[in-house]
Amino acid sequence: MLTTNLSDFHRWFLDGGAAHAPGIVLFGFPVLPRGLAAAVAGHLNEFDEDGGGRWTGFVPELLEQISATPAQRSLLNLGEGCRNCPPNSACGRRKVLEVLARRGNAVLEGMLAVEASANLSNIFRVSLGPAPNDGKGFHLVLQPDLFSERSLASIIGDTYLEWAAARLMAESV
Repeated sequence: MLTTNLSDFHRWFLDGGAAHAPGIVLFGFPVLPRGLAAAVAGHLNEFDEDGGGRWTGFVPELLEQISATPAQRSLLNLGEGCRNCPPNSACGRRKVLEVLARRGNAVLEGMLAVEASANLSNIFRVSLGPAPNDGKGFHLVLQPDLFSERSLASIIGDTYLEWAAARLMAESV
């Protein structure tokens, strides 16, 4: 599902899901293909049995709207922010991204998402093109010009599923 409006966000929020479910962060240099987050979420909703159809791709415009609206921020247990960090600033959006990433079943994109999830272990990180920070912490780095745009979502989604299965096996040992 591509979250483009607040009702989609509310549906994702109320759907809940497993506490601390994994999430995915996409980074692209110079840019990500438009709609990739939604395509990855759609692929996972079809093939990730543990996800229960809750995967959602968030667009940056919605993140700005969530950040700027006190009622939406309160759903995520985020306050008003501070004078030096207004809710719709980069810092404020980073806080929203961190909460979404912690909640899981979210496909987030961009450098702010990379920064917001840097200390989270339940995030599968993907870079299309050179990864920031010398690729440290990235699970998958692809050269997008070597793949068709249509195949990227399934490559990312299937690799995520392998990563998630390996994590589950490691936890059960």
